[in-house]
Amino acid sequence: MLTMTLAEKIVDEVKKVLTEEVIIAQTNGTIIAATDPARIGQFHEGAYLTSFEGQKRILTKDDEKHMKGVKAGINLPIYFEQEVIGVIGMTGDPVHVSPFGEILRKMTELLIQEHEFFQESETDERQLEAFVFDWLHLPETSIDIIEKAQRLQLDVQKQRAVVLIDCQDESFMKQEQYKAMKAVLHLTKQEIIVRWGHARFLLMLQTTAEGRDALQQRLFHMHASLSALSTSKILIGTGKPAASHLMKQSFHQAFRALKLAHADTPIVFDEDLTLELFIEEVSQETKEVFLDRTIAPLLPYPELVKTLRILMTSDYSLKYTAEAMHVHINTLHYRLKRIQDLTTLDPKRMQDAMLFYLALMLLDHDTKKPTKQPDIL
Repeated sequence: MLTMTLAEKIVDEVKKVLTEEVIIAQTNGTIIAATDPARIGQFHEGAYLTSFEGQKRILTKDDEKHMKGVKAGINLPIYFEQEVIGVIGMTGDPVHVSPFGEILRKMTELLIQEHEFFQESETDERQLEAFVFDWLHLPETSIDIIEKAQRLQLDVQKQRAVVLIDCQDESFMKQEQYKAMKAVLHLTKQEIIVRWGHARFLLMLQTTAEGRDALQQRLFHMHASLSALSTSKILIGTGKPAASHLMKQSFHQAFRALKLAHADTPIVFDEDLTLELFIEEVSQETKEVFLDRTIAPLLPYPELVKTLRILMTSDYSLKYTAEAMHVHINTLHYRLKRIQDLTTLDPKRMQDAMLFYLALMLLDHDTKKPTKQPDIL
């Protein structure tokens, strides 16, 4: 319980508020942490007696001559759950340092309690992670799943939606930040959150009678709350609400949706995906070949690519596209002709326009792009 690592942490914290020399010893009197590293590993007879007696001991200059490893000062037993688990000592004139004794003891015991709480929380987290992993991989009727759910006081029969959150910020993996994250999410006792890789988290959220609208509104609030805790972009992918035996399906949907989330569309519902479903199934090699045969010749010319994008999002209104790009309509016609000359595809022809639309989607979804060259029109 009182490990060397924890003892060193306590000494470091104590040094922030006290200038006196400090040691921490086990109940057998062995010093395991000290402001003076040379004392680590030595036997401290005063600490041994303090541990045995269970009460504060004042050490004098005379004690230094007769007791092994001691210096004048005070020794105080460290209690945890009414048991002595170690001793903390402060060197100095006993008259001067004694008033700080109880403060020192209380600070130490609070640090130990905090450590134990985090250790227990970490153990609970690991158990929950293992349970979720099993739930997504073992059959619904598995006795192991049912028993684990009962121990965790979870009703696996409730309908839930799997949500994956990518915080893109490693600080969320730290206990304090993770605790703050869970606080702003306002999860119910029947909802689950576990770590799911680096800076990623898996949630299982209960669904209500309001359905999609309520879930979407809740995810908007979650995104805003998490964004306030981080400078990184928060991305969210959501699977369809499902019964217990379809949790794995909801998980795969959430994973697919998360891969398609980006800064402009940070929250993606799998059920909203259409063409994206096909794009995800196409191999990287095929994507690159398709880009080479369609839009690749335009990539050295960002203004031409931008022209295509605006044309696609304006229902092919030449007037709106020209206004949005602040160019004359004749300039727009020149650019469209330039696009046709470079690619042999006519953006005003429906079949070719569809190819350009798919090419732009591929560019936006993690496709390896050729290096751009300076814009030359």
